[in-house]
Amino acid sequence: MKALLKIQMTGAAVLSFSILSACTNTKSNNASYAADSANKAIIEKTDSANNELAVKKDSGNKEALKKADSTNKAKKELKEDASKFLVKSYEASLFEIELAQSAIKHAANASVKKLATDMVASHKDMNGKMQVIAFDASFKLPGGIDSGHAKDLTDLEKLKGADYDKKFMDMIVSGHEKLADSYKEAYSDLSAGETKEYAGKTLPIINSHLEMAKKVKASLK
Repeated sequence: MKALLKIQMTGAAVLSFSILSACTNTKSNNASYAADSANKAIIEKTDSANNELAVKKDSGNKEALKKADSTNKAKKELKEDASKFLVKSYEASLFEIELAQSAIKHAANASVKKLATDMVASHKDMNGKMQVIAFDASFKLPGGIDSGHAKDLTDLEKLKGADYDKKFMDMIVSGHEKLADSYKEAYSDLSAGETKEYAGKTLPIINSHLEMAKKVKASLK
């Protein structure tokens, strides 16, 4: 079933999922905040349903109820950790894609353009995998980049030539350093499951991106 879902999460299906993932947050104009809030509500609803089921099954057994409550709380925390990692990673990857697409258009250096092209393809692949995991877990993902990242992109595109290239590479290196730390922590701390497995398989790719970016950055004059 999961294999079939992964095949179906292309074309129109991915577009539909992206639309469902989009959340409007008038309070902070922050796509990640909106997705985190939606996921928290989903997890709370599931947790409440589990507690109600436990009450019905063990209404006369206080010890069983206490144990069930403790188990549900632990599961809730694990789900929240996984959902927060997916939201953070997905938004960061969206930002890397937008940065790279900008560089393809505006960068002056050929190596920078080549790196940007590779980044777009790789991060789109990562986001496709995260969409499948989120779909399986009924989690929402950001419908776009956060307002802070949008401003960073706008500021970058005010630059031209070598100044643009240097700033872009600074942002790519910094961004992937943060991503590498986040993926490493997720793989270390998350419980066994699709999200942990994804983090472990993707961390080497993030590290590879980082090394390539450092080399291109060092080559710029």
